Amino acid sequence: MNEFYIVAGWGIRFLELIVVLFVIFSFRKHSFSLFFGGKSSLKTPADHKMHSCFLTALAVLVFHAISGSLATYMLDIEADNQLVIKLYYFVIVCTTAAYAATLYLLHVIRGCQFTRVARYSLYITLFLMLLNAAQLVLRGYLGNELLYSIYGPATVIANLCEWLIVAKYPFYKFMETRIRQEA
Repeated sequence: MNEFYIVAGWGIRFLELIVVLFVIFSFRKHSFSLFFGGKSSLKTPADHKMHSCFLTALAVLVFHAISGSLATYMLDIEADNQLVIKLYYFVIVCTTAAYAATLYLLHVIRGCQFTRVARYSLYITLFLMLLNAAQLVLRGYLGNELLYSIYGPATVIANLCEWLIVAKYPFYKFMETRIRQEA
């Protein structure tokens, strides 16, 4: 079953990369401002939405890759199994908290409105952080396997929902452009 989670994790990272590249490609004329723009490049609510979606997609991709790499590294440590479990869940909780703080700070620094995409992403992140904190307490300190059977599927489903939320805006923009071209 662990192989499935590894493959699912890589598949989700690939889908997230596609979304980031699609946003950059779709908004070619804004690509410089997506990376380096400030408040001056945000003139309309649509600009705020585009920048917020890009910031969220990029942060999701980067932090998903970081947390996946850290998780793999934590599981390969040669130590007592209970210590590895504690360290694993603690690192994942810290990484998800860092993601939430980074996403918030990117929006503040950019002067960008916090759109639904970013809010929903943070809601899912909060769920994942609480799930990992519960696992830290239950498995790490109490030795209880209560959530173990639902932890993997819940994490994969939450990550897929995260991808769907981030992919929704570029997909609708793409379809909107296609419909306009055909009309």
